[in-house]
Amino acid sequence: MAKRLFRIDIGIYGGELTIGQVNEDFVKHFVDKPEDELIEFMSDWSCGDADKDIPVPVTEVECEYYDINDIEWLSGSVGETTWSFVELPADVELGSRESMDKEHEGEEFEPHHLYDREAYFDDNDEAKEKYPDDKVVPVLMYYATEKGSMGCWFVETDGEDFDPNKVAYSTVCTNIQEVLDTVWYDKKELWEQDEWKSTNGKGLYASVGWMNLNWHDTKESRDIDDYWEHFDE
Repeated sequence: MAKRLFRIDIGIYGGELTIGQVNEDFVKHFVDKPEDELIEFMSDWSCGDADKDIPVPVTEVECEYYDINDIEWLSGSVGETTWSFVELPADVELGSRESMDKEHEGEEFEPHHLYDREAYFDDNDEAKEKYPDDKVVPVLMYYATEKGSMGCWFVETDGEDFDPNKVAYSTVCTNIQEVLDTVWYDKKELWEQDEWKSTNGKGLYASVGWMNLNWHDTKESRDIDDYWEHFDE
Protein backbone atom coordinates (compact mmCIF):
# COMPACT_ATOMS: atom_id res chain seq x y z
CA MET A 1 0.00 0.00 0.00
CA ALA A 2 1.06 3.59 -0.58
CA LYS A 3 2.61 5.49 2.30
CA ARG A 4 0.43 7.99 4.14
CA LEU A 5 1.58 10.98 6.19
CA PHE A 6 -0.09 12.56 9.22
CA ARG A 7 0.74 15.48 11.49
CA ILE A 8 -0.01 15.63 15.22
CA ASP A 9 -0.72 19.12 16.55
CA ILE A 10 -1.17 20.45 20.08
CA GLY A 11 -2.52 23.55 21.80
CA ILE A 12 -1.08 27.05 21.91
CA TYR A 13 0.19 27.34 25.50
CA GLY A 14 3.65 26.40 26.74
CA GLY A 15 7.07 27.84 27.35
CA GLU A 16 10.64 27.17 28.44
CA LEU A 17 11.28 25.69 31.89
CA THR A 18 14.68 25.17 33.47
CA ILE A 19 15.88 23.73 36.77
CA GLY A 20 19.51 24.06 37.77
CA GLN A 21 21.79 23.95 40.75
CA VAL A 22 22.81 27.36 42.13
CA ASN A 23 24.76 28.82 45.01
CA GLU A 24 23.20 28.18 48.40
CA ASP A 25 23.62 31.83 49.45
CA PHE A 26 21.56 32.83 46.41
CA VAL A 27 18.72 30.52 47.49
CA LYS A 28 18.86 31.70 51.09
CA HIS A 29 18.62 35.30 49.92
CA PHE A 30 15.57 34.83 47.70
CA VAL A 31 13.67 31.92 49.28
CA ASP A 32 11.56 34.23 51.46
CA LYS A 33 11.44 37.14 49.02
CA PRO A 34 8.47 37.89 46.71
CA GLU A 35 8.65 36.12 43.37
CA ASP A 36 8.81 39.39 41.42
CA GLU A 37 12.09 40.32 43.13
CA LEU A 38 13.68 37.07 41.95
CA ILE A 39 12.32 37.56 38.43
CA GLU A 40 13.58 41.16 38.33
CA PHE A 41 17.05 40.04 39.38
CA MET A 42 17.18 37.23 36.80
CA SER A 43 15.89 39.58 34.09
CA ASP A 44 18.82 41.95 34.67
CA TRP A 45 21.47 40.81 32.17
CA SER A 46 24.19 42.24 34.42
CA CYS A 47 23.12 39.55 36.89
CA GLY A 48 22.77 42.02 39.70
CA ASP A 49 26.28 43.32 39.16
CA ALA A 50 25.18 46.69 40.47
CA ASP A 51 24.07 45.16 43.77
CA LYS A 52 27.01 43.40 45.40
CA ASP A 53 24.84 42.46 48.39
CA ILE A 54 22.98 39.81 46.36
CA PRO A 55 24.92 36.63 45.56
CA VAL A 56 24.89 35.57 41.92
CA PRO A 57 23.19 32.22 41.23
CA VAL A 58 26.14 30.53 39.49
CA THR A 59 28.71 32.85 37.97
CA GLU A 60 28.47 36.24 36.31
CA VAL A 61 29.16 34.53 33.00
CA GLU A 62 26.33 32.00 33.32
CA CYS A 63 23.67 34.14 34.95
CA GLU A 64 20.95 33.82 32.31
CA TYR A 65 18.20 31.45 33.44
CA TYR A 66 18.42 29.29 30.31
CA ASP A 67 22.05 28.45 31.14
CA ILE A 68 21.10 27.16 34.59
CA ASN A 69 19.60 23.89 33.38
CA ASP A 70 21.82 21.04 34.53
CA ILE A 71 18.84 19.28 36.18
CA GLU A 72 16.01 19.91 33.68
CA TRP A 73 15.53 21.85 30.46
CA LEU A 74 12.08 21.63 28.88
CA SER A 75 10.69 23.67 26.03
CA GLY A 76 7.23 23.20 24.60
CA SER A 77 3.62 22.68 25.48
CA VAL A 78 2.00 22.50 28.88
CA GLY A 79 1.02 18.97 29.87
CA GLU A 80 -2.71 19.62 29.77
CA THR A 81 -3.21 20.52 26.12
CA THR A 82 -5.46 19.76 23.16
CA TRP A 83 -4.46 17.16 20.57
CA SER A 84 -5.45 16.79 16.93
CA PHE A 85 -4.23 15.12 13.75
CA VAL A 86 -4.52 15.86 10.04
CA GLU A 87 -3.48 13.92 6.93
CA LEU A 88 -0.94 15.53 4.60
CA PRO A 89 0.02 14.76 1.01
CA ALA A 90 2.31 11.73 1.18
CA ASP A 91 5.01 13.41 -0.93
CA VAL A 92 5.26 16.59 1.13
CA GLU A 93 8.73 17.40 2.44
CA LEU A 94 8.84 17.12 6.22
CA GLY A 95 9.70 20.40 7.86
CA SER A 96 8.75 22.43 4.80
CA ARG A 97 6.29 25.30 5.00
CA GLU A 98 3.77 23.15 3.13
CA SER A 99 4.02 20.40 5.74
CA MET A 100 3.29 22.98 8.45
CA ASP A 101 0.28 24.52 6.69
CA LYS A 102 -2.59 24.53 9.17
CA GLU A 103 -5.27 25.69 6.77
CA HIS A 104 -7.27 22.51 7.38
CA GLU A 105 -8.59 21.92 10.89
CA GLY A 106 -7.47 18.62 12.37
CA GLU A 107 -9.53 15.99 14.14
CA GLU A 108 -9.23 16.13 17.92
CA PHE A 109 -8.38 13.04 19.95
CA GLU A 110 -7.26 12.04 23.45
CA PRO A 111 -3.88 10.24 23.61
CA HIS A 112 -2.75 7.91 26.38
CA HIS A 113 -0.82 9.55 29.23
CA LEU A 114 1.98 7.06 29.71
CA TYR A 115 3.64 8.49 32.83
CA ASP A 116 4.71 11.54 34.84
CA ARG A 117 8.26 12.36 35.81
CA GLU A 118 8.58 14.26 39.10
CA ALA A 119 10.94 17.20 39.48
CA TYR A 120 9.78 18.83 42.70
CA PHE A 121 11.77 20.64 45.40
CA ASP A 122 11.17 22.14 48.87
CA ASP A 123 11.04 25.88 49.42
CA ASN A 124 12.98 25.59 52.70
CA ASP A 125 16.19 23.93 53.86
CA GLU A 126 14.47 21.41 56.16
CA ALA A 127 14.97 18.78 53.45
CA LYS A 128 18.68 18.82 54.18
CA GLU A 129 17.98 18.02 57.82
CA LYS A 130 15.30 15.40 57.09
CA TYR A 131 17.37 13.58 54.45
CA PRO A 132 21.01 14.02 55.49
CA ASP A 133 22.15 10.95 53.53
CA ASP A 134 20.54 12.11 50.29
CA LYS A 135 21.92 14.55 47.75
CA VAL A 136 19.96 17.72 48.52
CA VAL A 137 21.08 20.74 46.48
CA PRO A 138 20.00 24.40 46.19
CA VAL A 139 18.16 25.03 42.93
CA LEU A 140 16.54 27.70 40.78
CA MET A 141 13.45 26.96 38.67
CA TYR A 142 12.51 29.44 35.97
CA TYR A 143 9.54 29.31 33.61
CA ALA A 144 9.05 31.70 30.69
CA THR A 145 5.51 31.17 29.39
CA GLU A 146 4.60 31.56 25.73
CA LYS A 147 1.56 31.45 23.47
CA GLY A 148 1.53 30.40 19.82
CA SER A 149 2.62 27.48 17.67
CA MET A 150 4.13 24.86 19.96
CA GLY A 151 5.53 22.43 17.42
CA CYS A 152 4.20 19.16 16.02
CA TRP A 153 5.05 15.53 15.22
CA PHE A 154 4.84 13.58 11.95
CA VAL A 155 3.64 9.99 11.60
CA GLU A 156 4.05 7.88 8.47
CA THR A 157 2.02 4.69 7.95
CA ASP A 158 2.13 1.94 5.32
CA GLY A 159 -1.30 2.94 4.07
CA GLU A 160 -3.18 2.46 7.33
CA ASP A 161 -5.41 5.10 8.88
CA PHE A 162 -3.99 7.16 11.73
CA ASP A 163 -4.83 5.38 15.00
CA PRO A 164 -5.21 7.78 17.96
CA ASN A 165 -5.04 4.80 20.32
CA LYS A 166 -1.39 4.34 19.36
CA VAL A 167 -0.40 7.83 20.58
CA ALA A 168 1.16 8.11 24.04
CA TYR A 169 2.93 10.91 25.85
CA SER A 170 4.75 11.67 29.09
CA THR A 171 4.96 14.79 31.22
CA VAL A 172 7.23 16.34 33.83
CA CYS A 173 5.60 17.65 37.01
CA THR A 174 7.30 20.60 38.70
CA ASN A 175 6.52 23.16 41.38
CA ILE A 176 5.39 25.65 38.75
CA GLN A 177 3.94 23.75 35.79
CA GLU A 178 3.34 20.32 34.27
CA VAL A 179 5.20 20.21 30.94
CA LEU A 180 4.91 17.88 27.95
CA ASP A 181 8.02 15.73 27.66
CA THR A 182 7.93 12.90 25.07
CA VAL A 183 5.46 11.68 22.42
CA TRP A 184 5.26 8.17 20.92
CA TYR A 185 3.30 6.53 18.12
CA ASP A 186 3.01 2.76 18.11
CA LYS A 187 5.64 2.69 20.90
CA LYS A 188 8.16 4.57 18.77
CA GLU A 189 9.40 7.91 20.08
CA LEU A 190 8.58 10.77 17.71
CA TRP A 191 10.88 13.63 16.89
CA GLU A 192 9.31 17.02 17.55
CA GLN A 193 9.32 19.40 14.59
CA ASP A 194 9.99 22.78 16.20
CA GLU A 195 11.64 24.66 13.32
CA TRP A 196 8.47 26.62 12.59
CA LYS A 197 7.57 27.44 16.18
CA SER A 198 6.22 30.95 16.49
CA THR A 199 5.34 32.23 19.96
CA ASN A 200 4.92 35.39 22.00
CA GLY A 201 6.11 35.71 25.57
CA LYS A 202 3.28 35.88 28.12
CA GLY A 203 4.76 35.76 31.60
CA LEU A 204 7.63 34.79 33.89
CA TYR A 205 7.64 32.54 36.96
CA ALA A 206 10.55 31.67 39.23
CA SER A 207 11.24 29.85 42.47
CA VAL A 208 14.19 28.70 44.55
CA GLY A 209 14.62 25.96 47.11
CA TRP A 210 16.35 22.69 47.91
CA MET A 211 15.93 19.62 45.70
CA ASN A 212 16.51 16.02 46.68
CA LEU A 213 18.20 14.63 43.58
CA ASN A 214 17.57 11.07 44.75
CA TRP A 215 13.86 11.79 44.24
CA HIS A 216 14.30 13.34 40.81
CA ASP A 217 12.73 11.16 38.12
CA THR A 218 15.04 11.21 35.14
CA LYS A 219 14.30 9.59 31.78
CA GLU A 220 17.13 7.16 32.42
CA SER A 221 15.57 6.02 35.70
CA ARG A 222 12.31 4.95 34.07
CA ASP A 223 11.73 1.37 32.89
CA ILE A 224 9.70 2.09 29.77
CA ASP A 225 8.79 -1.59 29.27
CA ASP A 226 6.67 -1.54 32.42
CA TYR A 227 4.63 1.34 31.06
CA TRP A 228 4.11 -0.35 27.70
CA GLU A 229 2.66 -3.37 29.48
CA HIS A 230 0.07 -1.13 31.08
CA PHE A 231 -0.47 0.64 27.76
CA ASP A 232 -1.24 -2.70 26.04
CA GLU A 233 -3.85 -3.51 28.68
